[in-house]
Amino acid sequence: MPVDSRPSSPSSKRPFAGFDSISLQREDQILLLLTLIIGALVGLVVVAFILVTENLGSKLYPADGAAWRRLVIPITGSLIAGYFLARYFPDARGSGIPQTKTALFLRDGYISFRTVLGKFSMCAITLASGIALGREGPSVHVAAGISSVLGRRLGLSPRSVRALLPIGAAAALAAAFNTPIAAVLFTLEEVMGDMHAPVLGSIVLSSATSWMVLHLLLGDEPLFHVPAYQLVSPVEFLWYAVLGVVGGLVSVAFVKLLLWLRKRFLKLPKSTVWLQPVAGGLLVGLLGWFAPQVLGVGYGFVDDALNGKILVTTMAVLVGLKLIATATCYASGNAGGIFGPSLFIGAMTGGAIGGMAHWLMPDYTGSVGAYALVGMGAAFAGTIRVPLTSVIMIFEITRDYTIIVPLMIANMISYFISSRLQQEPIYEALQHQDGIHLPGGARAREDLITVAHALKREAHALPATLTAAQALSSIDREQKAWPVVDDNGLRGMITLVALDGAASGGFGEQTLADLVPDPGPIENLNEERFPHVHPDHSLQTAMRRLAETGLPELPVVSRGNIREMRGTISAKDVLDAFAIGRPADAAAESKASPKLFAGVLTALMVLALLMGFLNYFFRVQRTNRASAYFQAAQQLMQRGSYEEAIEQYRNALSESHSVDYRLALGLALVKAGHTGEAPIYLNEVLRQKPGDGPANLGLARAAVEEGNIDDAVSHFQQAIYGTWPEKQGENQFQARIELIDALKKAGKGPQAQAALLSAAAAIPADDDTLKKQVGRMLIDYELPKAAANLFEDVAQRNPQDAGALEGLGDADFANGEYEAARDAYRAGMALDPANSAIAARADLCDRILALDPDLRSLSAAERYARSLKLLAGVMAELARCGAGGDKAAVQQAQASLARKRRPASYSDAADSNRSLSLQLWAARPPACQAGGDVALSRVMAKLGAQN
Repeated sequence: MPVDSRPSSPSSKRPFAGFDSISLQREDQILLLLTLIIGALVGLVVVAFILVTENLGSKLYPADGAAWRRLVIPITGSLIAGYFLARYFPDARGSGIPQTKTALFLRDGYISFRTVLGKFSMCAITLASGIALGREGPSVHVAAGISSVLGRRLGLSPRSVRALLPIGAAAALAAAFNTPIAAVLFTLEEVMGDMHAPVLGSIVLSSATSWMVLHLLLGDEPLFHVPAYQLVSPVEFLWYAVLGVVGGLVSVAFVKLLLWLRKRFLKLPKSTVWLQPVAGGLLVGLLGWFAPQVLGVGYGFVDDALNGKILVTTMAVLVGLKLIATATCYASGNAGGIFGPSLFIGAMTGGAIGGMAHWLMPDYTGSVGAYALVGMGAAFAGTIRVPLTSVIMIFEITRDYTIIVPLMIANMISYFISSRLQQEPIYEALQHQDGIHLPGGARAREDLITVAHALKREAHALPATLTAAQALSSIDREQKAWPVVDDNGLRGMITLVALDGAASGGFGEQTLADLVPDPGPIENLNEERFPHVHPDHSLQTAMRRLAETGLPELPVVSRGNIREMRGTISAKDVLDAFAIGRPADAAAESKASPKLFAGVLTALMVLALLMGFLNYFFRVQRTNRASAYFQAAQQLMQRGSYEEAIEQYRNALSESHSVDYRLALGLALVKAGHTGEAPIYLNEVLRQKPGDGPANLGLARAAVEEGNIDDAVSHFQQAIYGTWPEKQGENQFQARIELIDALKKAGKGPQAQAALLSAAAAIPADDDTLKKQVGRMLIDYELPKAAANLFEDVAQRNPQDAGALEGLGDADFANGEYEAARDAYRAGMALDPANSAIAARADLCDRILALDPDLRSLSAAERYARSLKLLAGVMAELARCGAGGDKAAVQQAQASLARKRRPASYSDAADSNRSLSLQLWAARPPACQAGGDVALSRVMAKLGAQN
């Protein structure tokens, strides 16, 4: 991998080299301001990179483009990029992460401006043309190059220029992935290899600044839209472990194939370097002809996999195709990274495993999308070897904490398998192929070497029982200091000066125990009372303690027992470990202008103005596009094209982070039956507007579809008492009606009736239409008395309302008040003579009243006559369905009907006929209970209820 080579005297090119040097403290203050500038500037550049790539790609691959484009454009793009990379930008090949690390640790942070331009332009061409690589690694390289150029042009010292590179790298990842926390962790974990780097604060600040710029310009939209995750059963953890194993194996296969292919390409003649990228373009073109998903980064297809929109077999095939395509594109020398492709490969791997798990154990496994999500993290951890970053990155992408545990399981297993089968991480192996060997873990040498590397383990310890004279006779006077030990371990150090002083002062017979007192209990010992260092201390710590104590040597002791000696260390040992002598002169301080602060502040002001203009411009453009998408979605919803409308709502939301668009998308998802995904958006609406009625109603509907009646009731209640943008009362009442219907369907009849009565009480006094609607529901829910009250109130307010009179008649009819029902029906007929239904129900009431022997004001003879009609009707009903009935009762009924003479007592005969009718009616077989005379059935039901 080619790397930038620094000019022989870079300081000569600094514009401020002629001014006096400034202190390191002042330079650190400048770095703080530069951090803000770099964060904002990198955010702008990454946004530009995204827009240029996507817009150019949409022009090259229009929605209705011919299939030949998928073959010709990748070949053409790789050919153009290959020529320019070989001719003008040799350092812009590949990902950019290895080049950034090389510049950081071996080149004093030097990355040329030509490389920055080449990386930006060549990656834009290759990615837009469909080459199967990613944009995140190149974004890091471009950002690091911008930081390097800016630092050098401002005349900063090499130390400060090096510090700017990880600052730019974190800003790039925060903007490229929309994951500010993961950007910080990746920079520390992979780029610097030090989780406690001194520039941690600046890295966090630049990441946050870049992320804010991204949100100002492109809105707050996650990289992927994912449904809510839910663990169905603990058995799933086994499947996630299987996914970790498969993810690790796939990662190893990807890395080994990429390194093997790249090794072959590096052996080709140098004269073919410009043509080699075409091999990747040709392969991608051939694969893309049959499988367009292979082209480009493929984030759109990753989103489809996360939402279960791709067949399981298709995902399994895409794993192999994308793996081969990306490995070939990278190995052949195209410009682009492996971040995005590794996420694509992981998503498809996870989706395939999830599909198999769901097929084998449908009742114990969740959606395929959840496995695709975990697969992304597993592949990223296995390929890039940053397990902590991969967990946090997926968490930031999904914004769902519940996925963390499965993600950790799969990631750790994948990382373990990958590190065992492919010992060299991919970026380190790529550098080794180029002959570059950075310190392990990409740390600076000062941080790698500890006291354990420099100590003398064969230390000459002196027993405390020796006298001073005996000690002087047994030591090497070149050493200057020795440890003194007794039965409890180390007592302390004694110097040559102390021994000579004791001998010359007449104390040569004193023991070393007298000269080096017992230090006391271990728990009271510290570095002041008992000077020492530990094996894992840095050499910087050892040098500091040597200087503070004034001792020529310090004991190296165990952390488990401070008096257990492991060796000694001196200043010479430290210098020998560094393999350097004392530098000829002090570290060069930067040459910078005293006016640098003014220049930096001016740059900040210009940058702020530029960002303000761009923010306004992009906001207007996004608002217009979002509005067009939203209007199109609204029209599609009216036509019932829910799926198409959802896509348009997604487009609108990606352009403008509007709570209205989010609400519309959530409600459309509910309408389309995507009740698992809809709560993601509706809950986000409630986080901004907690009492929003439409969002609560949408969540209630989704909960009803999912069978979560308790959640549904809670959200219905919040919708009933929530706020609505328009027609608040009407919408709140509609929520009441839906709540009642949901309770009824869930088998909670009493609760439904109570809710309906509450709804009836909440109707405005002058809303006759609503009263009639609820009155009908009250009849259906077997609450006819309450319904009659509503209809009667409407009829009194408006006597000419035929609908109210009809409803009143139905309520009285359901309540068994047939005379009142008949009167209401007849009053309605007077207002609406053409209503045949009212006339039929009025006639039915007349027939019921004509059969009822228990009506008041009937004479005994009339009761007897009606009892005979009733008995005859019962006998006719039995004959209709062929039922014999009780023979004795039937014979008695026949005798009563055949009687010609007047009975001795009309009342007794009527009561006898009535009882006999009820006896025969109750004994009917089930086949007789359907159909028949409605009037007779109503009268018999009333008489039976009275008994």
